[in-house]
Amino acid sequence: MKNLNEKAIAAAERFLDRRGYEILDTNWEAPDGFGTVDIIAADEDTIVFVDVEATRGTDGFPAEENARGKREALAAKWLAENPERSDTAIRFDAISMMVVSEDRALLRHHINQLSTAPEEE
Repeated sequence: MKNLNEKAIAAAERFLDRRGYEILDTNWEAPDGFGTVDIIAADEDTIVFVDVEATRGTDGFPAEENARGKREALAAKWLAENPERSDTAIRFDAISMMVVSEDRALLRHHINQLSTAPEEE
């Protein structure tokens, strides 16, 4: 039986596919064990790194983390493994799900989640 996270990633994959995204990779793990990217997809000429989070019941949508540095580092590692894509624009999305029953969930797709500029030091 799949756990909640696996089901959420599969549902997010179907959601993106229905919207014309090309799924390039799921559950991609950095070779050095640094972390995992839930879904990597192509949206026209842009590579999209998607973080998927889910909760059960009526607790509301999961908290969204904005771990810019880690997500950017993972993207750089994936691009290093896929040099044919290194000249492509990239974007960071998030998909949040609230599972309300066995076959029903509310979904939010946050496009370009990291669009705000990093804080100046």
